[in-house]
Amino acid sequence: MNRRQFIQSTGLTTLGYLSGIQQFALAQTPTAMKSATQNGPFIILFLRGGADGLSILSPLDDSNFIAARPPQMLFEQNSMVVSSGGMKWYWHPSAAPLAQLMESKRLVPWHAVGLSNETRSHFEAQEMMERGVESLQSLPDNLGIVSRIASLSSGDKGFLFAGSNSLPRAFQGNIPSMAIKDLQNGVPFPGGPDQLKIIESLVTADRNHPAAKSIQDTLEYLNKIQRVLINGEKRVKPYESLGQTSYPNTDPGIGLRSVARLIQANIGLQYAWVDHGGWDMHEGQPQRMNQVLNQLSQGLLAFDQDMQAQNKKYTLVVLTEFGRRFRSNNSNGTDHGHGGLAMVLGSQIPKIQMMGKWPGLNDADLDRGVDLAVTTAYSDVIQEALNWSRLN
Repeated sequence: MNRRQFIQSTGLTTLGYLSGIQQFALAQTPTAMKSATQNGPFIILFLRGGADGLSILSPLDDSNFIAARPPQMLFEQNSMVVSSGGMKWYWHPSAAPLAQLMESKRLVPWHAVGLSNETRSHFEAQEMMERGVESLQSLPDNLGIVSRIASLSSGDKGFLFAGSNSLPRAFQGNIPSMAIKDLQNGVPFPGGPDQLKIIESLVTADRNHPAAKSIQDTLEYLNKIQRVLINGEKRVKPYESLGQTSYPNTDPGIGLRSVARLIQANIGLQYAWVDHGGWDMHEGQPQRMNQVLNQLSQGLLAFDQDMQAQNKKYTLVVLTEFGRRFRSNNSNGTDHGHGGLAMVLGSQIPKIQMMGKWPGLNDADLDRGVDLAVTTAYSDVIQEALNWSRLN
């Protein structure tokens, strides 16, 4: 096997394993997304599977909602209340940390958010949201929504980081990006340091290979991160939060911990992404909701406390591809719906309790007669969060 074959087989495989830098042509943007002068990084946490926002933040005073769900999918009214426009919503018991963040003016919930496109396909909805479009029939460019936002920002754009196992489509574009879920022991590399040295030498020896530039850029970023994490020590020490709440060793806590580590390292991180799966609950929703919502709540509380203790600013948006059906199915679950729940967290959010226009749950108000309607486009939530990110 010659050098070119080795770089193509080993280097590109390595690049894919690390979800390294991918190059695409920069084209005209399909939306008028405005850039922001940010105070701290802008982060998106994506709940994959379609989270049931009506179970996370429930309108327990609404007789329509009570009639639509069996008792085991409801919970008793509690003191964790969100009030807006004469209505009340109650946080799920497993969302107590989210209620705590809201009370401390660090979180704003946003009901009835989603796509105007009424697809119920996970693949289609996630693809559209990550690409920043409303249809997949005619894509205007090769950019993902985060790459598009970053490309409009002035100054050094740095690189895009995903605390996940793979690059999100939202990063597709011409800005260096990488995905490493867990940085607890430093930058992982398949084959270890010895294989890393071999690939570096091969890339150096064959710089004209089409893949060489991308691989070299990836290696430089990985080496830079690794040097910062080692910080003069013999090895990378496990990251310890400065907050009172420890990061749970589950999703999304692991990814958020990796993002926090890069923020602490002061290497110029401006945009990040974290995935949290497990929200597709067609059956057994009460037990599954307790588990994943607790993971989400604890992870976000740990991250916010860590950032506050470090005096670091940030803005984080929680999104999901769509909500769940208003009425439960016969398996104590909910099927794919439309309007969902978004949340914005951070150090510069306005001191308000809730955002969005509540569409109502009467039959005439429901989308197609079965779903919570969408009254705010997900892209508007992102844009508003970007605007907030520059507040002092």
